[in-house]
Amino acid sequence: MKRLLTFVAFAALTIAPCATQAQSAMSASTLGVGPHGWDYYIGTWSCSNSMPSAMSGPATQTLTVSRSAAGSGLFFRVTGTGFDGSGFVTYAAPSKTWMNPASLANGSYSYESTTQTGKKTVWTGTMFDASTGKTMQIRDTYTLSPSSYTDVTQYKSGAVWKTSYSATCTKS
Repeated sequence: MKRLLTFVAFAALTIAPCATQAQSAMSASTLGVGPHGWDYYIGTWSCSNSMPSAMSGPATQTLTVSRSAAGSGLFFRVTGTGFDGSGFVTYAAPSKTWMNPASLANGSYSYESTTQTGKKTVWTGTMFDASTGKTMQIRDTYTLSPSSYTDVTQYKSGAVWKTSYSATCTKS
């Protein structure tokens, strides 16, 4: 379902015309902060999903993040056995908002955003699940460290948030 955002919002990933410079200069205090805060994601990541399912994808996933060929956002792709998803993370400076549109090969798609910054952020939005034909509220909580991050994805069922994905990713 929404395991496109391993990345998070894998998203979570964005901006800067000089990715190499921004990436090498990133300190723990600047992770997730400002228009270069997600440059940290550029590269290849190995992700371990502790909740594998048709909805959240396989137990092992690979995330690849690169600078977009056009614009200043980051492009991400997450793959695993029987799973393929992609999306962008971009930063709108006037509103200081991070945005993350994403889609899966099965036709599911999502959009999340956040104005939060720092090592722990919550991205909220909606997802259309092609397998059920339903749209639902979703949120991803990303916790960053210099060489790894965690992503916990939840969807709203009635008034209750249910966890559908929990991954730890390390840079390969």
